[in-house]
Amino acid sequence: MYSSGTFFFLLFSSALLFALVNRVLHYRLTYLSAFSVLAAFGWAYIFQGDYLIPVAVFLGFYLLVTLKDKGWLKTWQAVSLTLLPIFLVKLDLNNHWNMIGLSFMTFRAVDVLLYRSKKDGHRFLHYFCYLFMPFIILAGPMYRWRTWINDINKPVFTLTREQFLLSMEQIFTGIIQKYLFATLIDTLVVQPWSHQPFTLSVGVVMSLAYSAYLYFDFAGYSNMAIGAGRLFGLNIPANFNMPFLAKNPQDFWRRFHISLSEWLRDVVFMPIYMNLMKLDFFRQNKTLAQNIGIFCTLFCMGAWNGLERHYVISGALFGAISVAHNMLQWSAKRSPVLSNWLDHPVSEFTGRILTLASAAASLYIFSGMSPL
Repeated sequence: MYSSGTFFFLLFSSALLFALVNRVLHYRLTYLSAFSVLAAFGWAYIFQGDYLIPVAVFLGFYLLVTLKDKGWLKTWQAVSLTLLPIFLVKLDLNNHWNMIGLSFMTFRAVDVLLYRSKKDGHRFLHYFCYLFMPFIILAGPMYRWRTWINDINKPVFTLTREQFLLSMEQIFTGIIQKYLFATLIDTLVVQPWSHQPFTLSVGVVMSLAYSAYLYFDFAGYSNMAIGAGRLFGLNIPANFNMPFLAKNPQDFWRRFHISLSEWLRDVVFMPIYMNLMKLDFFRQNKTLAQNIGIFCTLFCMGAWNGLERHYVISGALFGAISVAHNMLQWSAKRSPVLSNWLDHPVSEFTGRILTLASAAASLYIFSGMSPL
């Protein structure tokens, strides 16, 4: 979508058109009316005539959230049924349900089930526009329901010059990241080296190159999506914050794919941890409860893409590395000698290198191009 010049022409034209129409109407055009039109056109542009599956999935999700609101389904039942299509697709049991953007659309549907309150209302258009927001339907970032409601309930649709220039700057940054840096890395390193027999040197080069490629490609897409959202007053969250500066695995996931990391923290880690803490054994072993929650959360970070071997292994590595770091922190709290050693500049620098090396190796496995 963001590779099309036609898309950007339509994007800027529609933003300026909405602003012009709103001015003619003396600022009576609401965000909801603007986004209803935008979502409808976005639907037509993205699915291009193949509407049956998106309609069926959307109506199924809407039915589940309605049944949950009426009290006919418990939250866990509605969430389980909402996740069912994506599980069937990931397990290759029913690819008829597969569609563009199914993963993030499912996550947004789950976010509604978990975080929509009665005061938010139950308007059909709120739900439709949120699930099918064209800027983020393909690959995120993970735009939360609470943020959407705050954005959509602004009094009037406006587009200031400052807002337009900031949007242009972020979109242009994304274009450079995705279509210059990511393309060069992919063309000059990833593609040529991916066909070579695996050796240690190939593994090192591919780990570094693929991680850099993934960062620039996904960060570029995210910046274009955020900039596009800003044209229409949406506060789509930042998805990357210079992960190459991460001090440790925990810090890495605060910087890399931030929106999904935070969503998984709220939806996976917190429920697991809080439920484990209800048991006497885990109340006496809080670190074990943390480690179980951390491992499950990071495992989901890799495995939600599918249950192919490389996704499962990379997810397990994400989790194992983060658990090892959590145990190291736990030990440092009980050992002044270890704590002082970890605070030494050489140890801190070594920790940064090990963090990036382990992340790069895990992402290389995630790519499916490694022998694992």
